[in-house]
Amino acid sequence: MIPLSNIRKEQKQENQINIDLNCDLGQSFGVYKNDQELELLQYVSSVNISCGSHAGDPVTIMNMLKLAAENNLAVGAHIGYPDIQGFGYRNMCLNEEEIQALVVYQIGALNSLAKLYNLTVEYVRPHGAMYVQAAKDFKTSLAIAKSIAKYDPWLIYVGAPCQNLLKAGEETNIRIIQEIQLDKKYTPDGNIDFEAGDIVDLDYSSKLLESVIKDSSVINNQEGKTKLDIKTIHLTVKSAISNEIAQKAKELIPNPIPITGTCVAGNGWI
Repeated sequence: MIPLSNIRKEQKQENQINIDLNCDLGQSFGVYKNDQELELLQYVSSVNISCGSHAGDPVTIMNMLKLAAENNLAVGAHIGYPDIQGFGYRNMCLNEEEIQALVVYQIGALNSLAKLYNLTVEYVRPHGAMYVQAAKDFKTSLAIAKSIAKYDPWLIYVGAPCQNLLKAGEETNIRIIQEIQLDKKYTPDGNIDFEAGDIVDLDYSSKLLESVIKDSSVINNQEGKTKLDIKTIHLTVKSAISNEIAQKAKELIPNPIPITGTCVAGNGWI
C-alpha cells in the first residue's frame, strides 16, 4: 500500500501553474525576414501567426505553421490592419462591416494553410494599432468579437485586460482571455497604460511576472496591485532584454500550457 504521505507529495508535485506563454510569429514579408522571433519558440506554448495584413506572406505563414506543428504549439491568428508599410502600428477608422471582412479574411487564410499540417486555429489576437484600439474603444472590440463568433464561436478572443474585452465576450457569447505583457505599465483598474510606452527593465518585468504567478495581480502605476484573471503572458522580441525576460518566464513557468488549455484548467480535464 502506498503511504498517504507519498500520495499527497505526488499530488503536490503535479500541481502546476495553469498559464500560457505566447509570442508573435511570422512577422516577415517577402525578402524582409524577422528571424529574431524564432528565439522565443523554446519558451512558449502558443504562437500568434501573422495572417498577411500587417505582416506575413503565404510562404512565411506555411513555414511558421510547420514550426508550430513540429514544436507542438497552439496556433492563433495574429490579425491586424492592412498596413504592411507601417507594420500595423497605424490606426485605421473602419466600420463594423469592414472589420468583419478583415478579421474573417485573415482567420480563414491562416486556417486554410493550417490544414496542410493538420492544425487548427484556436484563438485570435489583434496586433499593434488594432490591439490598442480594441482596448480603448468598445465598438472596435465588439466588432472583432462579432467577427470571431460568426466565423467560429469556439475560437478564443485574446486581448489586453480591460472591460471592453470582457463586455465584448459577454455580448457575443465567446470565450475571452486577458493577456499580460511584461514590458507594460498598468493602471489601478488593470488596463495597460499605453501612454507610458514600453519598459526596458528586467527587475520590473520579473516583479510583474512574480505578482501574476503568486496572486493573479499586476503591479499598477500607483504602486499598488490590481487583481486580474490572467491566463496568458505575452513575450515580445521588440525589447533589448527580450531573451532575459523570456528566460525568467520559463524559469518560473517551466511547463506552460496552451491558451486553449488554460480555459479548462482546474476543472479536472487536465
